[in-house]
Amino acid sequence: MSVVNVTTEELHEKLSKCIAGERVLIDHDGNRLSARIQHVGFAGVKVIPETDIKNSTREPGDVEGTMVPYEDIWELEVKGVVYSRLHEQA
Repeated sequence: MSVVNVTTEELHEKLSKCIAGERVLIDHDGNRLSARIQHVGFAGVKVIPETDIKNSTREPGDVEGTMVPYEDIWELEVKGVVYSRLHEQA
């Protein structure tokens, strides 16, 4: 897996082209979690935390996601490539 450092704008552009199922890393108030994209919207991304998916006993389409603003997303993984803006925190 390779990591590509991107700017916030580049990451947001890549997110806008994503389909359901792609993995993202979210940092909200210092809490980081991995999630899967359910739907990409204008103001943010609807995601399902991977822990919710792993622990769910419901049917795949029955898990309800949570809207996350674009600025809370730090990484996007697409086809083995991780697009990361974590270098911006340094």
